[in-house]
Amino acid sequence: MFDRFCECEVKYIKKAPTGDGYIVYFAWHGSGRREFSRVFEQDLMWVHAKKFVFLGAGTLGTTEILLRSKQVGLPMSDQVGTRMSGNGDILGFGYNTDVVANAVAKAQPDPTHPVGPTITGIIDCRDQPNALDGFVIEEGAVPSALVPGLQLLLEATPGKIYPELGSRFQQFIRRKLSWILGPYNPGGSIERTQIYLIMSHDSNQANLVLNENNKPVIRWRGVGRSEHVKYLNKLLADATNLVGGTFVNNPFFAALGEQEVSRAGSITLSIKS
Repeated sequence: MFDRFCECEVKYIKKAPTGDGYIVYFAWHGSGRREFSRVFEQDLMWVHAKKFVFLGAGTLGTTEILLRSKQVGLPMSDQVGTRMSGNGDILGFGYNTDVVANAVAKAQPDPTHPVGPTITGIIDCRDQPNALDGFVIEEGAVPSALVPGLQLLLEATPGKIYPELGSRFQQFIRRKLSWILGPYNPGGSIERTQIYLIMSHDSNQANLVLNENNKPVIRWRGVGRSEHVKYLNKLLADATNLVGGTFVNNPFFAALGEQEVSRAGSITLSIKS
């Protein structure tokens, strides 16, 4: 039998003092309780799981709960929260190429010219002498809500890799067409932008810790600077330049560098009794 408690945020878990199972402490978000921060954080509710507790709050949420539980005495390994991976994921753009990419969605799509879902095919490069050097390149699509600001974002992103000088004039014309006639003009730069998604391997360089407010943050070390990531970015840049486009790295990393990523939110709590 499962009891489900909605609008709840698990704070930590302790062993039951009677020795049978665990006590799960949680904050209830209902009735505007979060507005009373002192009460919300300190006046916790609890439920007794008499045998087991299974944490299914995702990679970040589960680790957050475990770290808080460790603070209040729940025994666990010092490795919890360390060596987190981003799966070697890379985002990039082949901006303003010579060919129509058709990678931006429309609120009212043309059935004769559909964009389709993200990741419908891959370039499989997993067959490498060292399996950890393997990767796949996938295609992406931009939701219609993000299309109006896409050109501004890509042109403002630093660190772009441009094609040879001979393509610059055509690029200039296509950029102006997108600015003047809109992002869906087939001769413009946005309709000729390819979104790259790479899945590969990284070196597990991230740690999740609790900050001074007892909230989780991910601290990345050297992400985007490894030789493998540089190689993959160069591969995408070379492919983009060959079709007359400008390679744009992940705008968030290019603009912000390595930053802490925080997480906050509530989850649903299920207890088996």
